[in-house]
Amino acid sequence: MSDLFDYLNEGISDLHPYEPGRSIEDVIAEYQPEKIVKLASNENPLGPSPKAVEALKIHNDDLHLYPDGDSKKLKSLIAKHESLDVSNIIIGNGSNEVLELAARAFLNKDTSALMSKHAFAVYKIVTQSNGSKIIEVPTIDWRHALNDFSNYIEDSTRVCFVANPNNPTGTYNSHDEFKSMMDSIPSSILVILDLAYFEYVTEQDYVRVNELLEKYSNLLVTKTFSKIQGLASLRIGYGLANKKMIEVLNKIRQPFNSNAIAQDAACLAILDHDHITKSIELNSEQRDYLTIKLNDMGMECIPSHGNFISFKGNFKAEKLFIDLMKEGVIVRPIALYDMPEFIRVTVGTKEENDYFLLKLSQVL
Repeated sequence: MSDLFDYLNEGISDLHPYEPGRSIEDVIAEYQPEKIVKLASNENPLGPSPKAVEALKIHNDDLHLYPDGDSKKLKSLIAKHESLDVSNIIIGNGSNEVLELAARAFLNKDTSALMSKHAFAVYKIVTQSNGSKIIEVPTIDWRHALNDFSNYIEDSTRVCFVANPNNPTGTYNSHDEFKSMMDSIPSSILVILDLAYFEYVTEQDYVRVNELLEKYSNLLVTKTFSKIQGLASLRIGYGLANKKMIEVLNKIRQPFNSNAIAQDAACLAILDHDHITKSIELNSEQRDYLTIKLNDMGMECIPSHGNFISFKGNFKAEKLFIDLMKEGVIVRPIALYDMPEFIRVTVGTKEENDYFLLKLSQVL
C-alpha cells in the first residue's frame, strides 16, 4: 500500500528549510544571560520609523475588517517614490512572497533556476520546492560573478536570481556589471534582482533601477520594508516590473496577502526620510567601526555593503556561536550558505557593537 508522502512534490522531501536566527526568548530560556544583544537577523538597530508605529494605534476598532486587497494607498506612495506607475507594482507579504510568486509562475520539475553560490537561501528553497534544478555559479572574491552567469544557462533555465548586495557576503555589483549580464541572458529568462539591502549601498556606480526596468521586460525587482524601515515583524515588501509581469503575479497572489497594519505602517515609513537617513548614517559609521575592530582582532572580514559583516578567524564557528549566546550575544553561523567557517554579525548601535566585541574577545 502506498503512503501519502510517496506523492510529495519532487524536491520537497530533501529540502533544507530556512533557519532563522535564534530569538531573544529562546536564548534567555536556554542560557539566562544577564544582558542580551541580538545581532543575528540584519534588523535595523534604530527600530521602526516612529511615524510607522502610529499605525499600530489606529486599528483598535477595525481588526475584524479585511484589509485593502490591492494595497491601493501603499502602491500609490511606492509609485511616487519609485517614479513608476501603480501597474508596475505588486505588494507582498515580505519581499520573500514576491520571490515565491515568481518561482511558482515560472518554475516546475522540467525547469532550472540560476543563482550565485553563497546567495540568499530562499532562492534555493523556492526553486527546489517547485521541483526545479538549482544551478549555482561560483563567486569571485565572494562577489556574484555576473559575467559568468550566461555560461551556466541550460535550455531548461527559466529564472535567474541576483542579490545586490548579497546576503550573507555583503558584496554588491555595479550597474554596468548587471546591465552586461542582462544583455547576455535571453529575454525568455526571468531575472529577479533582489534589492533588500539597497539603501545601505553608498557607491556611486550602484544599479539604477528605473533605467533597467525601462529596457528589460524580463526583469523583476524586489524590495522590502523589513530592513531600513524596520518593519520586519509586519512582513511587507514589494516587486517592480512591467505591467504584464505584475498582472501574471497577481493572478496567483493570495487575496488579502498584506495586512492592514503593515500597509499603513509602510505608508508612513516610506515617507519618514529622517529615519531612513539616520539609519543609513549609523550603519555606514558602525560598519566601518566594526570592520576595523574585527580586523584588529585578526579576523578576515568580507567587505560588506549591507548592514552586516561576515568574518572568519581562528575559531570554530558553531562553537563561537554558542559561546557568544551564553554571554548574551546572538550572531549567525552561516554553514547553511556553504560558509561553515564564517560568522555573520549584524551592524548594531555603538553600544551593541562594543558589547559584541567585548564578549568576542572574552570567548576567543
